Amino acid sequence: MKNQSNSFRLAAALVVTGAAFAFTGCASNVNSYERAESQAAPSYVADKRVITDNTLAGALRVTSINQATVSGNLLKIQATVENLRSSQRTFNYKFEWFDQDGMAVNSPNETWKSLPLQGRESTTISTVATSPRAVDFKLKFKE
Repeated sequence: MKNQSNSFRLAAALVVTGAAFAFTGCASNVNSYERAESQAAPSYVADKRVITDNTLAGALRVTSINQATVSGNLLKIQATVENLRSSQRTFNYKFEWFDQDGMAVNSPNETWKSLPLQGRESTTISTVATSPRAVDFKLKFKE
């Protein structure tokens, strides 16, 4: 009888612990705070959007893309993205680079990267071209 009681307590403890982990895993919304009047002066890029996956478009939004030049002649691109869902989602993205003739400029940073976002979370992703020949880019997403 004592073994049954200990087994029951152990099982109950496991259930409570599992439930605690499950509920902490459900905390998916992110609150953020920032300066009311931004001191930053981004150089925004007008973008063209080609949507082939409406489900993905309904889950992730690119809110802005801006650019800068670093190290004298390398293009840096930064995109602000937002998870439109209330639950955590993981998206995959990559940047591709192009020269002034529209030809691809191969780069070691052209690999798919994982981007986990909490519900309604917004974050920035960025990359720097590895060649001064890169004057344009394409940002791709998939789930």
